[in-house]
Amino acid sequence: MKNQPFLLNSAGRATLLFAFFAAAFTACRTAEVAVTNDLKSGAAVYPVKGRQGFQIGQVLQFGDYTTSKVKRGWTFSYSIPFVARFNGAREKLSFQQFGPGGRSAEVAFVSRFRDVDISPVREYFSLSTNYKNYFAGGIELSGSKEGWEFIVHNVDGGRTLKNNTMGFVRSSSDGTRIDIVGIRELEGGSPMMTAMNVYGYEFRLDGKTIGAVSTVNNGKVWMKENIHPELKLVLASVSSGLMLRHNVEETHEQLTLNQ
Repeated sequence: MKNQPFLLNSAGRATLLFAFFAAAFTACRTAEVAVTNDLKSGAAVYPVKGRQGFQIGQVLQFGDYTTSKVKRGWTFSYSIPFVARFNGAREKLSFQQFGPGGRSAEVAFVSRFRDVDISPVREYFSLSTNYKNYFAGGIELSGSKEGWEFIVHNVDGGRTLKNNTMGFVRSSSDGTRIDIVGIRELEGGSPMMTAMNVYGYEFRLDGKTIGAVSTVNNGKVWMKENIHPELKLVLASVSSGLMLRHNVEETHEQLTLNQ
């Protein structure tokens, strides 16, 4: 019996055509991180402006929150206690974070530490020696004696198949701690396909999610309405830093292009 060419009837062609357009539509949709239902229904959502484009004079803005022009590779001595100890870090960010009601904060972050700086980082934050690829810094609230310290380890993800705590923000005055959890899923995406990467971060206080930030595309920020305005400013500061930093792959590509 001779082999017959594979032919589709009208129903089969219609099914194939539908699948093609569905795949095309999915590919064209803007990727969205998968946040909790509690945030979807009970938090303010802020699209972000200023994340894409030139870094010179870069300013981020979302809702009533905006940064000053971002400084990379500081040109002045910084007074935030933690950050001042790590001037050898290869990536440095500093800016002012402004919020509603005239509130503001001084913010500085460092990442891509030198090898000699890794042990002090672990000692300062009491972290396991298994962690690497740190992103850390400090936040000083204007008009207040309260400061906050911040760290995320393995900030670009790792070999795990679940969301896990990756770091924290903590008050240097009373020890209040907000856990930072990596978001490894995209809306409508397969968990097996996305679990290796981190697409955003959730902020959890006493086990409850109070905000989140997406670091894909233009970025997006979620904040619960019922939290204290100063705490919102802290979350805005950390969110801005996470959206401004370079991940390891981006940095490697830039270094390769500059060689």
